[in-house]
Amino acid sequence: MLDFDGVICDALVECAAVTWFAADPDAMSAAVGLANLIPRIPVEFLDIFRQVRCYARTLDQFVVALHPAAFSVVDQAGFDALLAATPSFEREHFGAAATALREFWRTTEPDVWLDLHTLYPGIADLLARHRGRLVVVTAKDEASVRGVLDRHELLDCVTEVLGECRDKGGAVLELAARLGMAIEQVTFVDDNVPNVRGVAATGAATWWARWGYHTAEHAELASRFGVNPLDLHCLDVIAA
Repeated sequence: MLDFDGVICDALVECAAVTWFAADPDAMSAAVGLANLIPRIPVEFLDIFRQVRCYARTLDQFVVALHPAAFSVVDQAGFDALLAATPSFEREHFGAAATALREFWRTTEPDVWLDLHTLYPGIADLLARHRGRLVVVTAKDEASVRGVLDRHELLDCVTEVLGECRDKGGAVLELAARLGMAIEQVTFVDDNVPNVRGVAATGAATWWARWGYHTAEHAELASRFGVNPLDLHCLDVIAA
């Protein structure tokens, strides 16, 4: 079982775009065009978003990057504090707007939108090697994941996409039970250390993808709790 953003695909600029333009009504216009909007994202915001993205686990949490104090986020505690200070209705409104904008771009400008999603080196071979035995468990919506995989002719490698997932541990347990698998037979890969630790608690074999969105703080956390690290050049350790 694999996470998507940060494991299979790098979509940092696309995620920054849906965040920056979520509140801009003009962004959802074919007359403007996604290709014209991307250069309008301030470089300063991209730098802030790059840092915040390392701590956000779901789309609605990207709203922290828009907080006036987002530049001060340098650790998980700082991110969590700004997230807690954001009213729930504001998070929900932002999440709905960002989701709608992503759907608009994905369906009206598919080629431009898909170009903002890059597969990490070696991932295509990994998916092909495990064709028919993979499930994607991700906070990203299912339609977006399927669209990117189809673009790279890898959609048939996965049997299911569990999208918009907020509880990966629970999702892994439910899926294993549904498939009649012992939890020890499940292998899970994610770039978010808290997610990895949560799934590890179920008894599944877990790996932390070090090529995704993370910080030195996450590396220290992984070391402290004995989380198995995985690098792109070591993908062969995931047995065929």
